[in-house]
Amino acid sequence: MTQKTRLSDLDKADTIDRYSKRYREFGYSPKALGWDKGKQDIRFDVLTSLYNCKGKTILDIGCGFGDMNITLMARYPDQYRYIGIDLVPELIHEARQRYANDSIRFIEGDFMTVDIDESPDFVIASGTFNHKLKNTDNYALIEAAMSRAFTLSSDGFAFDFLSDKVNYPLTHTFHAGPERILSLAYQFSRNVVLRNDYMPFEFSVFVFKDASFLTEDTVFNRYKELRD
Repeated sequence: MTQKTRLSDLDKADTIDRYSKRYREFGYSPKALGWDKGKQDIRFDVLTSLYNCKGKTILDIGCGFGDMNITLMARYPDQYRYIGIDLVPELIHEARQRYANDSIRFIEGDFMTVDIDESPDFVIASGTFNHKLKNTDNYALIEAAMSRAFTLSSDGFAFDFLSDKVNYPLTHTFHAGPERILSLAYQFSRNVVLRNDYMPFEFSVFVFKDASFLTEDTVFNRYKELRD
């Protein structure tokens, strides 16, 4: 698939309608984003666990209320830049009211088509691919989003997913196969991590652009830098 793959107009309208209704019902709450078990902080912690964001620019796809900034602010107070993108006007409005400043900004639009005037170091997506689409192939969209994230970023990307290794799949959610997602990730780099060690039914994939190594030791240079 190519970067031209994007969310269909039907699925885009459905997504905006779904979250607009939830926002009207729940207001500023994880429930408005479809989270009802209070584990957002775990997801944000995991997605930022393998990357030092100090002095870096983070692009958050499907940012919702921009609450990833809670995690980032705790670790890197005033030491990072953040760009949040979301389709839903109400969510972007709420995010701007809560977090926007000279280093944190939000864009209303579709990640696959919107112009981004600042190159991010790292691209993150939490919960963005969890809904079963009606008129768009989920895997095709994931692959296209990976491709654009890899192209835009300086260092790589981290996406999380609901797993198909689940005891109770729901009809409206998309449960991705970790093996298939890993196969897609390897199209972009050999330096890849899959984490399924924090929740049994969710996993995250990290793809790093720096896959360089020395032939004499065949250890990724990025890994050696992290250890130093």
